Amino acid sequence: MTIKSARVTAYSAPYDEPITNGLYTYTHTEIVVVELELASGVTGVGWTHGGRIVYEAAKEVAQVVVGQPLNTERIWRMIYRPKIFGRRGLATRAISAVDIAVWDAIGKETGRSVHQLLGGCRDKVPAYVAGGYYGKGKGLEGLQKEVGTKVSTGAKAIKMKIGAVPIAEDVARIDAVLEAVGPGVDVLVDANNAYSRLDALKMARHLEERNIYWFEEPLSPEDNAGAAELVQRTDVPIALGENEYTITGFRELISARAADVLNADAQILGGITEWQKCAHYADANHVPVAPHGDQEIHVHLVAAVPNGLLVEYYDNSLNTLKDAMFKQQLELNADGTISAPNRPGLGFDLNHAALERFRVQD
Repeated sequence: MTIKSARVTAYSAPYDEPITNGLYTYTHTEIVVVELELASGVTGVGWTHGGRIVYEAAKEVAQVVVGQPLNTERIWRMIYRPKIFGRRGLATRAISAVDIAVWDAIGKETGRSVHQLLGGCRDKVPAYVAGGYYGKGKGLEGLQKEVGTKVSTGAKAIKMKIGAVPIAEDVARIDAVLEAVGPGVDVLVDANNAYSRLDALKMARHLEERNIYWFEEPLSPEDNAGAAELVQRTDVPIALGENEYTITGFRELISARAADVLNADAQILGGITEWQKCAHYADANHVPVAPHGDQEIHVHLVAAVPNGLLVEYYDNSLNTLKDAMFKQQLELNADGTISAPNRPGLGFDLNHAALERFRVQD
């Protein structure tokens, strides 16, 4: 099982209208794909979100693993080079994509799915559908229509964005969503680091009254002390970690008691090799994991570990490459869960023909 060659490609697909969360506005879905071909002819696929910087870093990182056997720890030590690429940030996303491709290749070579390779704790896991972004002219009626459509697909949990408007206006938006989804559907809110400590606590009081499932990324990712204080002062669970990197970063989060739930993202923090370490360390500290990021990867990871809580699910309105990217599709079950594919590796084959029109030229 030796890596014969590496190919890195960038893709970009626009939104019909830009979407906005608590701090950021997005105009495109940008994805960098790594394909590692083995001497046997098997090709492992990994990917992450990001633009030109991630693409250039991934091209360099991918070449490092050519000629190497599929030894995950050895490869990770070769490609995690802080003095060259930096310890955190976009370069670590590139490392993540390469590592994910290695795991996909191992699964395809051995005939086992990634969730089976990692422990196979369950075959299906609960999911929540991401959405509820701010949009031009959307309004409360538009927001209710959006979440109602998502619930009609079988979703039993919905996540919405907050933090870009005054608290009172966001509370009205939350109430509109609660009304639209009705009883039996959980609502999660995500501030994307938009709040100060004072405003986060004010919002948490409103969320407590409404039995909101969790309050995601209320503060700056650099403010572990503030997050730990918020955990102590509110009953609504605090979820964070999508902007954290490597087992070291998650050790710091857990040691600070800064989160009730960890949103560890394998496409950001260093790949599947590092993600499973974070998950096991969290489990040893009785903290559940509910990854941020693409469901095609994270359904395997949440299904593999005993402390896996939820999988985030993006439809094509948020990941505008979703429907084109793979020959196979991963959809919600009628009960709001997602089943981990039993096909080898991650279980998805790139649809190169459909992706071609989105390919970014060098």
